[in-house]
Amino acid sequence: MAENDKVLVDTSVWVGFLAGHPDAVALVASLRRSHQIVVCGQILQEVLQGSRDAQALARLEREFAIWDCETEQPQDFVEAARTYARLRWKGITVPPADCLIAAVAKRCSLPVCATDPHFAHIPDLRLYQP
Repeated sequence: MAENDKVLVDTSVWVGFLAGHPDAVALVASLRRSHQIVVCGQILQEVLQGSRDAQALARLEREFAIWDCETEQPQDFVEAARTYARLRWKGITVPPADCLIAAVAKRCSLPVCATDPHFAHIPDLRLYQP
C-alpha cells in the first residue's frame, strides 16, 4: 500500500488512542502524518457515544471534525445485512456495526485498521497492516 492511501480507522483503534495506549497512539500518529485517516458515520457515533460527559463529547466532536468522513449509503446497509447473515449461517457472529463499517470500507476500497478481531471473519475485506 502506498503511504498516501487512505485507511478506515475503526473504533477499536480510537479507543486505544484515546486511552493513551502506546501502540494505538503511535499508529494514529503515523497515519495522521501521512494524511491517511478516514472514518465513517458508524465509527464517529461509536467514538462520540463513549464520552463521559458533555464537555468530553464537545471536545471529541471538534477533534473528529478534522478527519475525512465517508457517509454510509443505502447499499452499505444491505451489504452489511448480507455479510451478517452469511457469517451467522456459518456460526460466526460479527456485530452489525462492524458489518456496516466493513461494507463502507469495501465500497470505498479502503483497508480497515482495527484491533477488533471480528473484522478478520469478513470475506473480501482488506485489513491494514502497518
